[in-house]
Order: sequence, then C-alpha cells, then structure tokens
Amino acid sequence: MRELLEKGAEVDAEDREGRSALTMALAGGKEAAARALLVAGAGVNAGTGRRPLHAAAERGMVEMLIELAGKGAEVDAEDREGRTALTVALAFGQEGAARALLEAGAGVNAGTGQRPLHAAAKKGMEEMVRELAVKGAEVDAEDGEGCTALTVALAFGQETAARALLEAGAGVNAGTGQRPLHAAAKKGMEEMVRELASKGVEVDAEDGEGRTALTVALAFGQEGAARALLEAGAGVNAGTGWRPLHAAAEKGMVVMVRELVGKGAECFSAEILQLVQE
Repeated sequence: MRELLEKGAEVDAEDREGRSALTMALAGGKEAAARALLVAGAGVNAGTGRRPLHAAAERGMVEMLIELAGKGAEVDAEDREGRTALTVALAFGQEGAARALLEAGAGVNAGTGQRPLHAAAKKGMEEMVRELAVKGAEVDAEDGEGCTALTVALAFGQETAARALLEAGAGVNAGTGQRPLHAAAKKGMEEMVRELASKGVEVDAEDGEGRTALTVALAFGQEGAARALLEAGAGVNAGTGWRPLHAAAEKGMVVMVRELVGKGAECFSAEILQLVQE
C-alpha cells in the first residue's frame, strides 16, 4: 500500500459504494493500514457512502474512534440509512465504541434514521439505555415505522431494557405505529403486559390493522399474555379489524374460544360455534 501511495495513488478515491480506502481498512479491522492511510493524508470525513467513523464504530475500534474524532471527524455524520456512528456502534453491541463517541460529543438524538436509543433498546443494552436517557435522549421518539424505543425493546424481548425505559419515563401509549402493549403481547411477555396495564396503558388500543393487543396475543398463540390482558379488562369484542375470537379459533385454542364466548364474545361463525359446543 505504501508503494501505491508513493506512486501517487489518490488516497481518498472512492469505490462504487462511495467508500474510501480508509473506510475499507477500518471495516476490515486493519488498524495498521488505517494508520498508514492517515499518515498519508487520508480524509477522516472522506467518502459519499459509508464514513470511516461508522466503520470503526461497527468494529468497536475505540482507539481509532478517538483518533478520528481528534482529527476532526464529524461525529454526527449519517450513513445512507440515516444512522450516526453512535447508532451503528450500539446496533452492533459495541459499548466501548459508543462511550468513546459520547465522550467525543456524539448527539444522543442525532440521525434521521434509526436513533441511538432504539439501537440500544433492540440490543438489550440496559446501561446504555439509562445513560442515553440521562444525557437527554428523547425516550418517546419514533422510528421510521412509528415505534418508540420501548416498543422496539419489547418486540425483541429485551425486558431489562424495557424496564429501564419505563423508569426513564417512556410512555406506555406512545407511538403512532405498533404500540408497546401489542409488542409485549406478541412476545408473550405476561409480566410486562401486567406492568404496562398498571401504568395506564390503553388495553383496547388498535394497531394499523385494527387489532387489539388481545387479538395479537391470541394470533400468536400467547395464552398467558391473553389471560393477563383479559384480567386487565381487555374487551372480547374490541377491534375494528380481526377480533379476539377469530384469532383464537384460527390457532385452534379451544379453551380460549370457550372462555371468550363465555365472556360475551359475539360468535357468528358456524365453525366457531361447533368448537364451543364440542
């Protein structure tokens, strides 16, 4: 590589994906090559695609991150998905890299794509969730699908991260996309369903398909979560889309079908009536 540089190779030339040689060296974990490129004058912000900082963040190269930041790397620059290097570090579970970026001034709410808090929640990084919240992360900010970090944590079964978000003031009814309760119901997280209910969650709120959390729980065969929702007052006939009874029947949950009918679920299907009468 040194020979190429000595012969006049363009140190910041990009490949077809807009990546410089420095970015590629860091993406491959080649620290010595990266340092040689920096000595040769490689730009720390070069590239119209992925930036060097993002590559170092993904690989968890803490010392390189500190060096790049010290040389003027734009810490809140976004990749083509709208993610900052901080979000990338968290998305790959690189806690050391994330802390180095925070010390370098990375914004906890920066990025037009996935936010740092959502990335930490998805990976179940409880301590990072708490730290981001303390540093001013918007706990109820939504991602591109209208989901809050709390919904994301629950959707991926990250209970400790979800509790950290609740302690930080996350809204149990926040989000214009999937709601936290629906996510918990789908994963069968009975205790989280009960906790959300105790904090004032709207048990009969509908998702984009007109389904309540009870319907979602039954649609995924989560009997325990369904019972927790019924205990919390979920309506057996609620929802403008698929109803709880239909979901239970579809999954062949005979006991739940009978229980729902016993609680007043409207039954107009001959097949469902047969299940009840058997």
